[in-house]
Amino acid sequence: MDLNFERGDANSPRGHALVYFRDTANPDTVSATYLILLPVSVDLQKYVPPFLAGQLPMGGEADLSAFAFPPAPEPVESYEFLVSVAEARSDDLIFAGSKPVADAANMMGVIGEVLSEYGDRYRIGAPASPTLGESSGAATAAPGPSEFAVDDVMYAMMSEADQLGELTKLTGRLRFAAEGGDHDTAGEATAHMRAIATHVADNRNIDLLIDAALDKTEVGGKLAQLYLERAYALYREDYLRVKALDEDIDHVGS
Repeated sequence: MDLNFERGDANSPRGHALVYFRDTANPDTVSATYLILLPVSVDLQKYVPPFLAGQLPMGGEADLSAFAFPPAPEPVESYEFLVSVAEARSDDLIFAGSKPVADAANMMGVIGEVLSEYGDRYRIGAPASPTLGESSGAATAAPGPSEFAVDDVMYAMMSEADQLGELTKLTGRLRFAAEGGDHDTAGEATAHMRAIATHVADNRNIDLLIDAALDKTEVGGKLAQLYLERAYALYREDYLRVKALDEDIDHVGS
């Protein structure tokens, strides 16, 4: 499979990539999919009933360790759009050739080949894990924008209910880290929460939730809980509850 890396290093892929095709029937049409290689192994046998576990291939790990979504390329507005997205997310950008993209069944097979080739290149080019005794400067440096790119894609694919569930967990982690003076964990949790915030409506007030969670005082804890409840109430379109929570927030914060 001939993969033309227009952005990124073919010998050391990032692990997340936009792959695009030109349509043989209409060369001006651009279609794309997104490749993700998960940095954490997934054993599906832990999440399915025992009587189904035996039906999962390779111990259930292969299906989710690497995947493409959508499974067949979908049309995008333009090549320039793909370039801007790849730059914003620090993704690899790959041209995989001209294909009859209307044939979804065939394209799913092509995407499978692309994913396999990309995964092979990643495994060959991936840097080795740092050994004990090496300088820890890189490990303690502030995370760059690309480190949360894969998570950002996953957040974009979540329903709002799942996004709010993730925010709830992250708020608890952020509160615990802030109270304990764990700046690294607090920074990581904050980054994840801000990534989720880009995929929910502005009126969810995630920035105010983060500020409250970072406040070590009892007031901060109460406000964080109220902002979470308010986000859930907006999601349920329970506007009477939203009004009551706004009043509670004004009262606690005054």
